[in-house]
Amino acid sequence: MNISTTLAGYFILLLMVIVGFVAYRLARRKSDHPALITTLCVLLCLFPPMAVLALLILALWRDKPVPQP
Repeated sequence: MNISTTLAGYFILLLMVIVGFVAYRLARRKSDHPALITTLCVLLCLFPPMAVLALLILALWRDKPVPQP
């Protein structure tokens, strides 16, 4: 069975968009630098198991405290 390089590229591109969206939503609540966390997660999509691991770590991270007025 042959795997098309173009199809693999489209899969990675789609994974980058999905992981970027989910990582940004999680990183807003859990980090002071959500853009940096999102960029790292998107770059880890070049090796898909690492992207899933990064999202898992981000999901298990504690939320940052909410400032009291």
